[in-house]
Amino acid sequence: MSRIQRLSPRVAEQIAAGEVIERPSSVLKELLENSLDAGATEIAVTIKDGGKSLIEVLDNGTGIQPEDLPLALERHATSKIQALDDLETLNTLGFRGEALASIGAVSNLEIISRVANESSAYAIDLDHSTRELSKPTAKTVTFGHFLGGTSGTRIRVEGLFSQIPARLKFLKSSSAELSMIREWIERLALSHPSVGFRLQNEERTVLNLRPQTSEERARSVLADGEDYPIRKIEISRDQETRLKVYWVQGLSLPNSKNLVQLVNGRVLRDRVLQHAMMQPFRQSLLPGKFPSLVAYLEISPKEMDVNVHPTKSEIRFLDPRKIFAIFDEALGMLIRTHGSGSFVAGDVPHFSTASELAIQPTNPSVASAQSFDFSNPQPASEGSSHRQPLHPALAAFRYENYLGVLFRTFLAYDLGDELGLIDQHAAHERIRYEQLKNRALRRAESSDVQDLLIPEVVKYDPIHHNALEKRISILSRLGFETEIFGPGQLLFRSIPPEWGNQELRTRLKNLVERLLDLDEQSATNEQLFLDERLFEKIASEACRSSIRAGDRLEPWAARMLLEQLSECQHPWNCPHGRPTTARVPKARFEEWFQRIV
Repeated sequence: MSRIQRLSPRVAEQIAAGEVIERPSSVLKELLENSLDAGATEIAVTIKDGGKSLIEVLDNGTGIQPEDLPLALERHATSKIQALDDLETLNTLGFRGEALASIGAVSNLEIISRVANESSAYAIDLDHSTRELSKPTAKTVTFGHFLGGTSGTRIRVEGLFSQIPARLKFLKSSSAELSMIREWIERLALSHPSVGFRLQNEERTVLNLRPQTSEERARSVLADGEDYPIRKIEISRDQETRLKVYWVQGLSLPNSKNLVQLVNGRVLRDRVLQHAMMQPFRQSLLPGKFPSLVAYLEISPKEMDVNVHPTKSEIRFLDPRKIFAIFDEALGMLIRTHGSGSFVAGDVPHFSTASELAIQPTNPSVASAQSFDFSNPQPASEGSSHRQPLHPALAAFRYENYLGVLFRTFLAYDLGDELGLIDQHAAHERIRYEQLKNRALRRAESSDVQDLLIPEVVKYDPIHHNALEKRISILSRLGFETEIFGPGQLLFRSIPPEWGNQELRTRLKNLVERLLDLDEQSATNEQLFLDERLFEKIASEACRSSIRAGDRLEPWAARMLLEQLSECQHPWNCPHGRPTTARVPKARFEEWFQRIV
């Protein structure tokens, strides 16, 4: 076995640089964060060959003192912190003192900077192949070098990874690298909407964002300026915890590109945050689809640790449940108010309770006391012909605006400047799902249980013993008969009948983890009771027992379908995420018939 040897400083620097600098977009992220920390209000970026040949960042920030230029290129040299305790009150994006040193280890680097009231700018450069650092030299800066300001900095990064072929070959095509660069600029532009950003690639302007409000910037970046409705919500948990969300309703993507996380102005790609943001949309989007939204979370620096990843792209929260709770409240309220991404709702009044009648198919295998035959008109309940939908997301679908059925599948409504459509199968599937789910919950809560022939033992970390002991009563209310069996062991003697016994041990283990993870005050019976297998079982039964596309629906049945849909907790999607409603604007018809001049 080889003897232990000390690495040469150059090799050590290049290895360390690899933790921070993965590709051109990593370089740009670090440089832009430095510009923003310097108070820049205008930032111009120029790249060539997707950033492999050249990355240049020009800003009008405060600049770097001439005597500080050599220090700026040293590892662990920073103006952001002086002691470890400073991390608890950190309000800057960069702080490690590694960015410029790491960039200089894998490229040729030049910095030109001028501070206010200085007659000259000063330059310094670092040849990465020789590691020779020049002395700061005065340079004349012509007007416009610093975007018209009296101070600023220009940093040029050339030949990224040119001396490290092993890293260079893992980079993607120039267009793919450009796409990642643009994505980082857009994310940072969302975090600082009052700052102007410009991106040039091969002398072509790719992006030019002028200072805007947060909502305008969200539309420019997430909706590419298109006229999608922007839904906003802002809530507070305490004096130091606030969440503001801008959601581009109706725009969903097959990737998380438009799912932007901002914490205290810092752009993150954190798994915990992404899970918290996606959880409220679990029944509002099709599988594999992601909403377009930007979330501005403000939280005390003492409640998070930003020093857990070299690129500062992840974060650790002191109380993750608090983060989940605030996202669930805010995004849940947005969805409940405006519907899913496929439905565009305006401001609506509050309506009275809708009909109690249930819509059921003629399938004889579906047993329900409220079922009725679609082929025979039913007498309307008192006042039902003048009823308005209960749910705000369906308020525009008034029954008096009902036009008929398109293609024996879509119920059509005249909404003034739009044609409203309801998918009769998706809508009835949602109705049936919530009926079946609520019936299963009521049955579980009524102490109707299924005894296990052989009790199941679930192991848990003994450190959670006290918390679990306090929460066992929650399981009992849902039909789970349990008891502490020994250190770190929970014995299940019975389960709700709807659960069945497929993969039971794994599902019970997940149930215990959910019980420990959920906030005791805000946890609902449904969150605990409904696991993935039970959800799929109920959703499949709802699908099978619903009316189908092509089934004939009489006007009285269409009215009752609308009333029942408006009573649902999530009326805008079927349980698998397909939209129940859609709108086609009048302008689209005018375009088809060439009525727009």
